Amino acid sequence: MKAIAAAMTAALLSGAGCQAKRPALPAKGVFFPDSLYNSSLARITDKTADGYSGPGIENEYARADAENSDGAGVILRGQDGEWYLYDRSGRRMAAHLANLGSGEEPEPRWESNAPLQFYYLNGTELRCYDLSDNTFTTIHDFRSRFPDASFITTKTEGDASLDRRYWCLMVEDSAFNVLAVVCYDRDLDAVAGVKTSFPDRINWVSMDMSGSHCIVGYESSPAQAFSRDFATMTQLPAGATGHMDLAWTADSTDVMVFQSNTTDSITMVDLNTGAATPLLAIPFDVNTDIGLHFSGNCARTPGWCLVSTYGAENPTAGQSHSWMDNLLFMVELKADPRVVKVCRTRCYTGRSPQPNYFAEAYATVNRAGTRVYFGSNWGDYTPDYTDVYEVDLPADWSH
Repeated sequence: MKAIAAAMTAALLSGAGCQAKRPALPAKGVFFPDSLYNSSLARITDKTADGYSGPGIENEYARADAENSDGAGVILRGQDGEWYLYDRSGRRMAAHLANLGSGEEPEPRWESNAPLQFYYLNGTELRCYDLSDNTFTTIHDFRSRFPDASFITTKTEGDASLDRRYWCLMVEDSAFNVLAVVCYDRDLDAVAGVKTSFPDRINWVSMDMSGSHCIVGYESSPAQAFSRDFATMTQLPAGATGHMDLAWTADSTDVMVFQSNTTDSITMVDLNTGAATPLLAIPFDVNTDIGLHFSGNCARTPGWCLVSTYGAENPTAGQSHSWMDNLLFMVELKADPRVVKVCRTRCYTGRSPQPNYFAEAYATVNRAGTRVYFGSNWGDYTPDYTDVYEVDLPADWSH
């Protein structure tokens, strides 16, 4: 009996209790309503049916739009680092993108107005891949400017401007040391700015939506926004070190939405002025186990940001679930914002020593603001397992 009791205690501490009562996975490709918020969602991937190679699959990250410009295709990443193209209408795998090359993560980013093309990173090259004939074109090789370079990267958390003209990239040597952060102008095929000194170790870089700012996120220091030539800098507020994304307000002002580590709130900061606007308090007083990711991709529905939360299935002793737990919701980008709850994620990360890093939802909204994609383990604690779920938002959700 002691052995049985010990096993049950270990399961509960890992967030894996009551598995016999957990519902089976939803059928692939069959839409069903979320019982609390009545949104429509479906599991669009399945290892048995699709044959992806790793233990799970999902969209790359919350900050990258997985969907192409006409909404017909979705790029997904296997947890083993393989990449796949899915036909969204048929919810089926269309291709294994096995030839994206070597180096760090390829970070595929769809072309803004050509649904069969996406950009990706390969070594020191920015490339454009054409799905119509499975060929690529090298847009720019940064080794011509930096002969000691081996890689370019945003560390998977960055994006180009919406029109894909401007790119903010880290240039690294073979030991992954940062040689420089650059702003690249695709239209002029020229480096518009270079910066080589920084106050802290760099965690990620990105352009904003308009292409006006290069943003550098650090390991411990607050992020900074620079002009394209790095001549001017806007210091972002203390606490701008947690998860975050770039977005547009209703009037298309460039902002960053982030988890403030100093105020325990979801906060918005204007990249032009550095002025911060608190949006929502994070209810850590109810549950300290709340993780957040942000997706500000919905440029055609400006003024909103998608928030996804994750944590263990069972709260720690003495705590309870808050309204924000394991949830997707849209938050309005203004003071005293409206909140539109989308659906529950059932993304249960478990606890140390073996939490499922990939079960953090990483929910991303498409550019139109009509669909959301996220990875969920749906309460299945198989290591590194998630499948991808699509949520179709009601036409009038923002009203």
